[in-house]
Amino acid sequence: MDDIIEISTKVYYLKMINKPNRLDSSLRPTFKLLMLDKPITTHDYLFYYKTIGRKYNWFDRVFMDNSELYNIINSKKTEIFVYSVLDKIIGFAEFFREETYTEILYFGLLPDFVGKGFGKDFLSRVIAEAWNDTTKWIQLNTCELDHPNALPTYKKLGFIVDRTSIEKRKVIQTSIWRN
Repeated sequence: MDDIIEISTKVYYLKMINKPNRLDSSLRPTFKLLMLDKPITTHDYLFYYKTIGRKYNWFDRVFMDNSELYNIINSKKTEIFVYSVLDKIIGFAEFFREETYTEILYFGLLPDFVGKGFGKDFLSRVIAEAWNDTTKWIQLNTCELDHPNALPTYKKLGFIVDRTSIEKRKVIQTSIWRN
């Protein structure tokens, strides 16, 4: 049986209200952000979600009913992307689009590629993709459970902290991530 505990963590709610002028200036052509075609299977989705999120305690979708998860990830408002380098998938991002804003729900690199210099390029591509003709702002949140470079990187690329709060988050002890 898995142990689930609750801890308090600081959550940062971030916004980007101005589209950056030159996000694409340093992007390498062998790096690609590709939107997955729908329908997306929950099996494929959970592979990325669990593999990337394991270390950062992403688990809400692991416990979700399979049909509910399927409907969310295949909703018209949801877009799921993979990030590839030389045709090898190394990351995943998920958007939720509303009429005037885009929320970046999940963003991360597969564990073998963390700390190897891919994060800034990947995030730059995600931000560029998040802005479209109707987007007035982008939002995302992070917390102290995330990668230590997450918040500084978000700020460096133009996000501002809109608000913070201390929230209870459930943390799962290991065995849920075995499959």
